[in-house]
Amino acid sequence: LKSVAASARASGLMRAHRAPLGPRRRCGGALPAARRMCSRALSWLAKGCGGYAASRDDENDIIVKPSTNCSQDKHLLLMSLNLQYFASYPADRAKAREKLEEAIRLPDSRLVDAICVQEGLQGEDVLSELGFDLVVCAGDMGVAQKVRDMVYHHEATLKACDARLHERFLCNQIFVRRSSSWTAVDKGVEQVSSGTSLRSGPDDDRIEGKLAVRSMVWAKLEHQDGGPAAVIMCTHITGGRFEDQYFAQALRQERRLQPESIVKFFNERRPQPSPSDVGIIVGDFNALAEYDLGGAMSGYFKSSIANSKGVTHDAKGNGWSTDEVEKHFAEYMVSPFTALIDLGWTFAYGKELGVTSGFGHLIDHVALRGNVKVRAADIFYLTNQKFGKDKDTDIVITDHNAVRLALELSP
Repeated sequence: LKSVAASARASGLMRAHRAPLGPRRRCGGALPAARRMCSRALSWLAKGCGGYAASRDDENDIIVKPSTNCSQDKHLLLMSLNLQYFASYPADRAKAREKLEEAIRLPDSRLVDAICVQEGLQGEDVLSELGFDLVVCAGDMGVAQKVRDMVYHHEATLKACDARLHERFLCNQIFVRRSSSWTAVDKGVEQVSSGTSLRSGPDDDRIEGKLAVRSMVWAKLEHQDGGPAAVIMCTHITGGRFEDQYFAQALRQERRLQPESIVKFFNERRPQPSPSDVGIIVGDFNALAEYDLGGAMSGYFKSSIANSKGVTHDAKGNGWSTDEVEKHFAEYMVSPFTALIDLGWTFAYGKELGVTSGFGHLIDHVALRGNVKVRAADIFYLTNQKFGKDKDTDIVITDHNAVRLALELSP
């Protein structure tokens, strides 16, 4: 609160009272844009920080007061970051670092405690210089493949990124801030994908090969003051334009089985389990949570899936009519969400959050289990939309936007 107040007062945003800085301050008397900035920061502080609550007075100014019911709660600030195997990462590393420094700092000036990275590269660390330690990396633990294999040797995809990246191992990773109140006490990795192979037909136009390896890295975090532990599980579920074309055969159940495997680890195999442990699944699900006919995923189906000769062949082999093909594709796409909901997990946010991919989709998600509440959530722009004139950011880091969460864990 003092940090927010000091910044606001320095820029003339805060109406100071006669008393020294205390538990109540107002944001007002400023230009609309500045007023919104201060209000957003105070709202984040009140929603995401234990010890404060927000309300509005008769002048519609935000008032922050001490909260009386959260002394036992622990607050975990989390970020999900897909780095796209550094294919879009700026050559100007100094500017990239400045952008990431902005990303890890929430609107109320607090720093995130942990970062879940998808599509990182083994041995490529741009977060340690920002005060984070690498806790677990799928590549370091032998559950990863090279970029070339993960994109099925697709020439156009490989040409779109630096050739030096092709032989690097693409990984899920978890980083924890050195100065955080949370400490990683255990870690590990699980392979969640099956060993199936993707086989095309004689007149097929699909890429084929063994299914790319998908992993889940996990870290158990404990707070310095005790309380419930957080078991963070970072993953990237099978999907995308190469693999989705096999939804009618080899991959019909794959996208459902992977989150089920993660939940089975949490329920049955996590070390030294406690009933108070909070489960947090973070990752790229390669899909929206809801499939709307005529919506974004339906458009993707019509442009990239339905016109595949291999998909048409598989659908005929399954006895599906033309209308049934999209119905089955919809079930395949949303199967990770239905699986987790069926197993009693809830999602931290929905489409109200905004879009996280450069194609206008919300595909980065967080699922929760246990006594945990979402106090705040937002998107930090690290990419621009591929179909649109407006820019969200002047410095593109990846083809995803970051997601930031303030979670409250209770005994």
